[in-house]
Parts: sequence; C-alpha cells; structure tokens
Amino acid sequence: MSEILILARVRIPVSDLSVMADYYFEVSRRLAEIDGFLGLSVWRDPKDNHSFLVAYDYSNLDAVEKGLVAVTEVRAQVESEITTLTPADVLRVRIVNRSHQILHEAPSTAYLSMSLRIADPGYSPELVEDLEQTFGELQLLNGYVGSTIGINDALEEEVVGLVTWSSLAAFETSLPPGKKIRQVQVYARFF
Repeated sequence: MSEILILARVRIPVSDLSVMADYYFEVSRRLAEIDGFLGLSVWRDPKDNHSFLVAYDYSNLDAVEKGLVAVTEVRAQVESEITTLTPADVLRVRIVNRSHQILHEAPSTAYLSMSLRIADPGYSPELVEDLEQTFGELQLLNGYVGSTIGINDALEEEVVGLVTWSSLAAFETSLPPGKKIRQVQVYARFF
C-alpha cells in the first residue's frame, strides 16, 4: 500500500474558528484539483475545544508534495487574519493497513481514537502485527467504523493507529474495564 496520511495536530483559538473553517474549505477545494488527493477531514478534541487533528489522505508521495504547495499557498493568504498562529505538529504516515471506512468518509457524528506507539529499534513490524490483531478484534464491536495503521516516515519505530467509531460510547466500550489508557487520544469529527 503506497498511500500517505498527513496528520497535523494544531491549536486554534475559538475566536479564529470561522477564519480557520474558511481556510480548510479553501484548502479542500484546491486539493481536490490534485491527482492523488483522496480526502481531508478535521477532528476536534472533545475535552479541549482548541485542539484539532487534520487528516490529509493521499494516494502517493507526488500528490503529497503537490498538496503541501497548495496548503502553503492558502495558509499564506489567511495568516494576517488569525490572532494566534502556532505551528502544527505534523506527521507523515505511510499506511500499511486499512480496514473498512477511511477517515474522510466517516460520518459527521463519528469519533476517532489515535494511538502513537514506539517500538524498540527494528521491531516496528511486530508492533504493526500487534495493532493489526487488536484492530481485527475491535472490528467485532458495535460502533466500529474503520481503522488505519501506519508508520511515521520520520521515525520508523513510531506506529500510528487510528480507529473510527460511530459514537463516543462505542469508543469507550472498546477500552479494557478498569484500565486507564494514556496513549490514546480521542477526537470528534468537526468537518
């Protein structure tokens, strides 16, 4: 699988949400013109209204590079309208496994759980296998919508796991009872 997912975690003040919404709609419009762009989705942390995850889905690296140019051009246009602009934390992820519905096709009421795990040097294939087995079991739960597993291009040992859920309750049902899970971040579909 040669698909690439760009994940950008960003903080946006509530006062800038309308400007940022316009920005992402313009970015979506421009990216739609790029051969190999598959889709864009924006997710919001339900516990922190300023924290967002933006997922850009591409079919290949050439499309990613063209997409980056388009995103940068639009960003330059809106920078003067934003009160506080902090750099995004960006990951470029090579997708190694995808099951069922992909992120940008998730319903507007969906939730996304994201885990970032670091394997010991040279053991990322084993960590990918472990996530594949876990996500295979999650598929049996009510409310599972889809999942994606990928490897961070900048750090081969970092494995990214994403699961889309029909509701927050469905996600919470997937957690082991009585265990506090710190390595999983949850987001609600924003647009």
